[in-house]
Amino acid sequence: MKKKIILILLFIGPLGFFILLSLGDVNFKPCEVFKENVLEVATFKKDTTSFKDNINVITFLGTKPNLKETQLFNLNEVVFKKLDKYKKFQMISFYINKDNPEIKSIQEKLAKTAGDKFYKWKFICLDTIETTKLYQSLKTISDLDSNLASDDAFIIDKKNNQRGRTDDDKIGEDVFAYNMLSINDLKNKLLTDTENVFYEQEVATTSRKERLGKDEK
Repeated sequence: MKKKIILILLFIGPLGFFILLSLGDVNFKPCEVFKENVLEVATFKKDTTSFKDNINVITFLGTKPNLKETQLFNLNEVVFKKLDKYKKFQMISFYINKDNPEIKSIQEKLAKTAGDKFYKWKFICLDTIETTKLYQSLKTISDLDSNLASDDAFIIDKKNNQRGRTDDDKIGEDVFAYNMLSINDLKNKLLTDTENVFYEQEVATTSRKERLGKDEK
């Protein structure tokens, strides 16, 4: 009798959890909006990627992208590989100088480990003025460095709003810029917060097939 009860629980438990997921009754912590109407990248690049209608993680590599190689590989392993299956997710890295030889080198290295969804990681060239304007449209904790780059990543939602969390770890600090040198920040903050934004704007309003599109496996 006990064996039958255990077998029934083993069957019903996962099934019940699956039903809750399907209905959207999953608890998640909504992320705060820290900045509305972030400057749209399409303002500068008419025929390229747009923030709108996508859930974006963006970074700034400046004039010397190689100096951010460690940060990018951290981002790739901890965040990009976990989210690249979603149709509306994209990673965008901005750099300066379209003939910058360092970009091709970084792309080649990342492509070897990022997998077949690497096309979801966009590398977009902006000039110094465009880079500064875009960065200044965000809420940040520091200025761009001397190479017009940053160690931080940012979340931009489908409505061009910058997202993050308030009162992180109950120490009274808001988080809206995520340090790419910190695996802890990437795993427990950036990944979690991006997933929460994704749940809010995608999971609760679309089917699994719509969310994954052609990437569904």
